[in-house]
Amino acid sequence: MKTRRNLRTRAHLWIGGAVLMLGVGTAWAEEEAGTDSAGVVPMGPSYSVEATTSYHYVNNAYFGADWGIQLTPGHSRTNYSWGEGFTRLRLNYGLPQGLWLSAGGVVMATVSTDYFGVDGTDDGLLDQLLVGASGIGGSGLSVVAGRQDLQVGDGFLIGDGYRDGKAALWNIPLNFYDAVRADWAQGPWHALAFGARLSRSYGGDGVDPKGNQYGGEAGWSASEERSLALGYFQREDDGSTELDARAFSLRGALGARGFTLAGELVAESGTAGGVDLKGRGGHLGLTYAFERTGEPYAQIEYLLFSGDDPETPDDEGYYPWEYRWTDWSKWYVGDLMASTLVFNDDSRIWKLECGYSPLEDTSLRLLLHRISLDTGASYGGLPEGVGRDFADEADLVVDQALGECWSAWVMGGYVRPLDAAKALVGGAASGQLFVSLTYKFDGTGGGSGD
Repeated sequence: MKTRRNLRTRAHLWIGGAVLMLGVGTAWAEEEAGTDSAGVVPMGPSYSVEATTSYHYVNNAYFGADWGIQLTPGHSRTNYSWGEGFTRLRLNYGLPQGLWLSAGGVVMATVSTDYFGVDGTDDGLLDQLLVGASGIGGSGLSVVAGRQDLQVGDGFLIGDGYRDGKAALWNIPLNFYDAVRADWAQGPWHALAFGARLSRSYGGDGVDPKGNQYGGEAGWSASEERSLALGYFQREDDGSTELDARAFSLRGALGARGFTLAGELVAESGTAGGVDLKGRGGHLGLTYAFERTGEPYAQIEYLLFSGDDPETPDDEGYYPWEYRWTDWSKWYVGDLMASTLVFNDDSRIWKLECGYSPLEDTSLRLLLHRISLDTGASYGGLPEGVGRDFADEADLVVDQALGECWSAWVMGGYVRPLDAAKALVGGAASGQLFVSLTYKFDGTGGGSGD
């Protein structure tokens, strides 16, 4: 039977570090740029800095059950209020012939107690140290080696190689891999191959990953509305998990007249502790973009992460790899539920998202989720007569740009338990409020708040 996996959620900044980095940011070469999304840096030195501070409040995080910090003897608590922050610095140097170097680190802190029991902790880490070569010989080939940000496609499978376990868990400032990767692109065609070490950060509770993972993707992309890609990923773990997983992925998008249909299908195989894996997962969404002021849109999406069938010798539960945080309720589906009780396994989820920008620097998003269990095996099975519906979650997000370098967001959420949650966890409704302030500076004065 597949066990529930203690995955985590993500990150923004520490106010003291933010003040320090603001001084650094305004003092250094304002005309230079940081690393762009393709990993290419301009000639000579450049840098970027990001700092975020956030406040979090959650009541009845586990539907009134004392699950969050239950390991503390005699402790009873259902409501949580805490602060988080991080500061990230990147230093880059562009060399002739498309060569470049990059290094950077993150400092982070959590103040007071979150619902996993993290209390008054801080941490710091070198999260980037790499060398790259872009456009080698005009061939369209780029190679990067070292500690780096690595995302395949939309980050549904490969996007976050490090588990933030000590501080700033819910802002998620760390996502690096120790890896070698090669990218190739010619016109609409592209390909990616990588090899990476499994991070020991995913250990704990007797788990000690030890090994490597590999993968690649090849595809065609004419635009955001017309694309197709096929990927293969392989994990070889000789540590205590004995998890040797394989995944084939097919993803694509097709759009016309304001509609875009996009999705990804994943078929898994391999073994876990000598048991054969046969997981299935994926998502399919239909988006309509209105031709109106404020760019309103609506999207309906279905996501499936298979659960184990205890009547068979195989493990049909979906193994969720290392999905990316990316944005509110992107692959952490249902912000509060995805952080606490229903991770990306053994679940079926319907999501309705609507968005609108009433002002140039303001955007609103409403996300509605119906979350159901697939088989209930992740909770040891459903009691007799109890349905699979687990929870409804509604989240409202307001993003506000504050000039060139500053931005803020506010997120309010409400979750009500349904039959399965009431039987397995608790019956109290949950609510949450997150407020964040971010500073970004890339050396050109063109910071952003996304």
